[in-house]
Amino acid sequence: MKLLIIGAKGMLGQELAKIFAGHNLYLWDKEEIDITDAGMVDKKLKELRPELIINAAAYNAVDDCETNFDIAKKINADGPVNLAKTAQKISARFVHYSSDYVFDGAKADGYVEYDLPAPISKYGESKYLGEESLEHCENAYLIRTSRLFGLPARAVNAKKSFVEVMLKLADEKPEVEAVNEEFSNPTYVNDLARQTKHIIESDYAPGVYHATNEGSCTWYEFTLEIFKQAGKNVKVLPVPSERFPRPARRPTFSSLKNTKLPRMRSWQEALTDFLKVIGKFNSVNNEKQNDYSSVRYHSENVAPSAKPAGTEQCSVPTPTIQQFQQPQHKPISMATRKTMKGIILSGGKGTRLYPLTKITSKQLLPVYDKPMVMYPLETLMNAGIKDILIIVAPEYAGQYLHLLGSGKEWSVKLSYEVQDEPKGLPEAFIIGENFIGDDNVTMILGDNIFFDHDFTNDIQSFESGGRIFAVQVPDPQRSGVVEFDANGRVLSIEEKPQKPKSNFAIPGIYIYDSRVCHIAKGIKPTWRPETDITEIHKAYLGMNELDVRQVKGRWLDAGTFDSLLQACNLMAAREYLEKIGYNDKMGV
Repeated sequence: MKLLIIGAKGMLGQELAKIFAGHNLYLWDKEEIDITDAGMVDKKLKELRPELIINAAAYNAVDDCETNFDIAKKINADGPVNLAKTAQKISARFVHYSSDYVFDGAKADGYVEYDLPAPISKYGESKYLGEESLEHCENAYLIRTSRLFGLPARAVNAKKSFVEVMLKLADEKPEVEAVNEEFSNPTYVNDLARQTKHIIESDYAPGVYHATNEGSCTWYEFTLEIFKQAGKNVKVLPVPSERFPRPARRPTFSSLKNTKLPRMRSWQEALTDFLKVIGKFNSVNNEKQNDYSSVRYHSENVAPSAKPAGTEQCSVPTPTIQQFQQPQHKPISMATRKTMKGIILSGGKGTRLYPLTKITSKQLLPVYDKPMVMYPLETLMNAGIKDILIIVAPEYAGQYLHLLGSGKEWSVKLSYEVQDEPKGLPEAFIIGENFIGDDNVTMILGDNIFFDHDFTNDIQSFESGGRIFAVQVPDPQRSGVVEFDANGRVLSIEEKPQKPKSNFAIPGIYIYDSRVCHIAKGIKPTWRPETDITEIHKAYLGMNELDVRQVKGRWLDAGTFDSLLQACNLMAAREYLEKIGYNDKMGV
């Protein structure tokens, strides 16, 4: 493979060069190319025509970015976009690296790949703008990472990593101060380079990936471990961030969770390897060097639940140690199971939320810290659905496209259809008929938010027929209502009855096979000029092919001022309780 590494003299670039040494390799740095010059980038890449371009160039002086934002933007944003555009022209794959600093640090349990960035510094803003490169190349990979350490860059006066800086201080001072806030994941550049190679050689889909060593810590905890492994008898004092005033704000909690890839080893194990490389590991003081059970982690990365199609095991070649813990995959017979697609219905006029919805779509209104539509989108993505259709009102289509884009950012495919007038929920299946094809489909309403219930098994285990859900509510007359007998069998389904036969409402998530499109076409409007989704439920019930499952947890239709406020308060309360260490989600 003809491979070009840009930023090849940097800390990460030189490790990438080692890891990809078996390929037809071209190593460029600022002497060979100015990535901020679009004309030069286009000319030189078209002449070389590499099959893979890895951009390891970056402006990472975090505090300097506050006053030199123009330079930071050119290198961290304009440069990657220039490279991505030309990569698209020459049909090359493109890899670019981003940072945990694209997040605001308010999420105490860490960030997954599809969380929306909200940078709080100019450096974070420049890296976030660089993530736009995904939109300019179909085969682009965005890898977010954090706190890199490794051998210093080969450039003159190159900065050393935090590890070597601390070791130098240990030789000069009897005690050092370290910030005991700002949780994130220390990451060894050698491991990051290997993970990059794994992504490319295992044919993972283009999109966003998080790649860090396992576990997170503060700078104080990082320092303690450095001195412990190096055998340094230095007192370390924990201090707050205010002890070191800096121009740029740092996120308090920016731990990156990996939900897509095999886990990388712990940062403590990686640190051991690096200290051995630089001759600073003290084996006498570390007889139990692989026992890290006493080290406190703030949060852990998540084991992956999926793998690229056609692979039985994700393996990465290693020199002398086990680099990854392999995930356990449950085999699925693809011969008997159809693809599951997703639909988010975000049309409608939102009249219950006037006058707010006179200027924007109801589903774009904020629920605490992100737009309402992100919650149903996350429900589908968390369940493993990769192909999602979003149905929107014509006047707001541009806003959705601007917010969500193609979905490449989250390694899913998003497409859009316009619903000219709200004619009822079944119309979504008619609009989406070509999208559904012969596959199964999960439709979720864009204003429905589910707390605590994981739909993964409900969706992945579905084979045919219909599957809907029931949740106990105090006001079932607002929704479709399902009535059960003593054995849990469905007796009746009614749409917004004045006198409900039970308090089990049907929330806005429905799973059906492709026959739903034909059934939807045969439904006649009620006294309103809209068709009712209840008629689809009844059709499958009449065929004895309707499965009704109870939702565990809470559910809100955030389409009224009261429920919207309640949803905001619930999410805010959950975030606060997690920050103070309370993790009983059912107790919020």
